[in-house]
Amino acid sequence: MNWKYYYFKDVHSTNDMAVDYPTGSVLIAETQSAGRGRYGRKWLSEKGNLFLSAVLPSTGNETPLLTFAAAVAVAESLSDFGVNVQIKWPNDILLHDGKLAGILLERIDEKVIIGIGLNLISAPNHDVMYPTSSLNGQIEKKELEQKICEKLGFYANLLFETGFDPIRSKWLNYAIGIGESIRVSLPNETIVGIFEELTPQGAISLKQSDKTHRLITVGDVFFNKMKEKK
Repeated sequence: MNWKYYYFKDVHSTNDMAVDYPTGSVLIAETQSAGRGRYGRKWLSEKGNLFLSAVLPSTGNETPLLTFAAAVAVAESLSDFGVNVQIKWPNDILLHDGKLAGILLERIDEKVIIGIGLNLISAPNHDVMYPTSSLNGQIEKKELEQKICEKLGFYANLLFETGFDPIRSKWLNYAIGIGESIRVSLPNETIVGIFEELTPQGAISLKQSDKTHRLITVGDVFFNKMKEKK
């Protein structure tokens, strides 16, 4: 993917702006007044942290799996700079059990917009259900932005050309919680079970206490060592 970069100071939301930009665009802002994560949760966008939205083509059934490709791109980019992170299903990037980066995928007509927010220098108290973490400025922003976009383009192409298997394998290298007891908060219930595997469709296969399995495709996941914010 040959990206074209657009830089802004203060914006409402890079994901909102990206709707009007062509495939191959990357929008990067210094701050956002209305950054958001999954389910419309607010993402506080303090100056110095990283906020970008990349515009990719939508390609049918594989499009939702781009969220895993994006997670791998961010995790691997950080690893290249010597930062060891983990991925919490499906795409949260964790450092020291705190949320370092969030990824939001939105499909608009024939385009997919992937928004990435990363706590580069500070860890705002986001209106989310998990504690946060920060890199404390140990990586230069422009270098990290370009590294992430380079890998995002690579893994997006890999997904479209070869399918989910290689992305899934990469994702599992960074995954947290496989084989552990987890709690999944759904809109109308909370369930507990063993996170047995990530299916070839990107779902959690959850083994419940009665030995039955349930596929989880949406929901908030909590591990024993990750406490929900009150």
